[in-house]
Amino acid sequence: MEKLNIHADISEAYRYMGGVGAPESSIKNELQRAATAIEEAVSPRFVVKLCDIGRSSGVFLKGTNLCLEGRSIAALLHDCDQCIILCATIGNEVDALVRKCQITDMSFAAMLDACASSAVESLCDALESELKVEYGAQGLFITDRFSPGYGDLPLAIQPSFCSVLDTARKIGVVVSENRLMTPLKSVTAIIGLSKNPQRHFDTGCRDCEFIKSCKYRENGVTCYGRAL
Repeated sequence: MEKLNIHADISEAYRYMGGVGAPESSIKNELQRAATAIEEAVSPRFVVKLCDIGRSSGVFLKGTNLCLEGRSIAALLHDCDQCIILCATIGNEVDALVRKCQITDMSFAAMLDACASSAVESLCDALESELKVEYGAQGLFITDRFSPGYGDLPLAIQPSFCSVLDTARKIGVVVSENRLMTPLKSVTAIIGLSKNPQRHFDTGCRDCEFIKSCKYRENGVTCYGRAL
């Protein structure tokens, strides 16, 4: 897989910080400075694994000790015989940059952190796009990306998830006792593979559990940057 292009989107970062609408020019300039710093610090790494899906009392991944509990992941994978599990990170230098800035400028550190979150999502999006093309050439369709902690898929599987992927050895991602990953800007996810086209839920608000209380919708926009 070719080198993936990583981008820290300042509009997305502003939303991560709780901003609504477009940031004023002074904030936008500082966010751009933060985005540039993050993009210079990233060291993207990832690992992916193709797994066959089994079903008994729940969904499990054959050849591993991973059982994917909950209705949410069962619904996502209901039409899939295989899935991809992955872990992606933008590296320790990003964590170090944010920590260093927290000593002298907490406001800018928050911008760095938000831009770092955008950057790791950018990495995951780019990786997902590559996988869509790769498996699409085989006549397969991908589902949405789904991570431990989403819906009712428990975060408790994080250590086993990373163990199956051997993330500590392969990309330097380790899981603490409280299930936090280091580097902090790391993501684990599951993507289903199906022989049939899949409905995608990340392009609208209809399936979001926060639709009735969303502060973005109250202001006529969405969390993914579109006007209503």
